[in-house]
Amino acid sequence: MGWEKKLITAHLVDVRTRQRLEFQYNPNDIVDEKSTAYAAIKIPGLSHPRYQYVAGEPRKISFQLRFFKGPVQQSVDWLRSLLYPEHAGTMLKNAPHRVLFLFGDLYPGVECVVRQVKARYFHLFDRDTLGPQHAEVDGVLEEYIDDSVAYREVRG
Repeated sequence: MGWEKKLITAHLVDVRTRQRLEFQYNPNDIVDEKSTAYAAIKIPGLSHPRYQYVAGEPRKISFQLRFFKGPVQQSVDWLRSLLYPEHAGTMLKNAPHRVLFLFGDLYPGVECVVRQVKARYFHLFDRDTLGPQHAEVDGVLEEYIDDSVAYREVRG
């Protein structure tokens, strides 16, 4: 009986359809950024402005995915589809689908909207169809939150 360790791979799950895109390779790095907006109030005679909290900016999670061989174009198209709404005839039916981002314990299921998909195809193309055999995709997600989050929730 041999020891087999299952590789944990990151993936995205379409919240509406429950379809998932398992990453062929885990990203080498992830950028997780959040900023806050303040209004700078200039008071005559003071050397520095006073700051008033306005609101938080969205939390952005960005990473690069690599696809090699297999359904490269289908994987990129799946990601890109999350930027488009659903229509019923000429009427807007639904906004683009949200996703759950799962990456082990670091991101155990963060609900997000897909904000950007930037694909680069290079090096290898199928000889007969010119279909891509290698792609790198830069993705940007923004966390989807219904209620305000307090600092204590972030600190744990």
